[in-house]
Amino acid sequence: MSSREFIYARVSTAKQSLDSQLDVLKGAYPRAKVITDKASGKTLERKGFEHLNSELQEGDTVIIYDLSRLGRNTQELLELVDDWSKRGIGLVVQNLGGSPVDTRTATGKLMFTVLAAVGQMQREIQNEKTQLGVDRAKAQGKFKGKQQTQKTIDACQKAMEYLGKGLSKEAAAKAAGIGVATLYRWIRDNKTA
Repeated sequence: MSSREFIYARVSTAKQSLDSQLDVLKGAYPRAKVITDKASGKTLERKGFEHLNSELQEGDTVIIYDLSRLGRNTQELLELVDDWSKRGIGLVVQNLGGSPVDTRTATGKLMFTVLAAVGQMQREIQNEKTQLGVDRAKAQGKFKGKQQTQKTIDACQKAMEYLGKGLSKEAAAKAAGIGVATLYRWIRDNKTA
């Protein structure tokens, strides 16, 4: 198994320069193959990144300047690092808290485990805050949930007409072009039938 090194550098727009990242990374890893992207980090659908990911083999190492160069979404980033780890691919983040972190080492793995835990905690805190806001709005009578479109309202009213003509709820929903669950929800929320 041969060990190869790949530098991955990315900037968000074509107007930005890769030079500062590449100067640091090439200085530390002069033999590494360089792959670049000039695209947003919001998505992993980037030509350079896709090429890199398809070329990686067990024993390879990807070197990036900082985590934001690989992606902005913590969950996707952690899933990617986990996938690479399972495939035997290492990741070196040259600037994580001012010093390099290598996932091929125990310390590097620990750093990413901590990062995963922090990411999970942030998601849970955000979910709790959202739920508190919903609960408060409900208590004040301001929470309305997802509002139905006029098209759905019209279809539910049509289904109610079909019910009045003796159709079953399932048949009425189908005839009106809505799901049975939508009709049941309409009936519950409007306290009819």
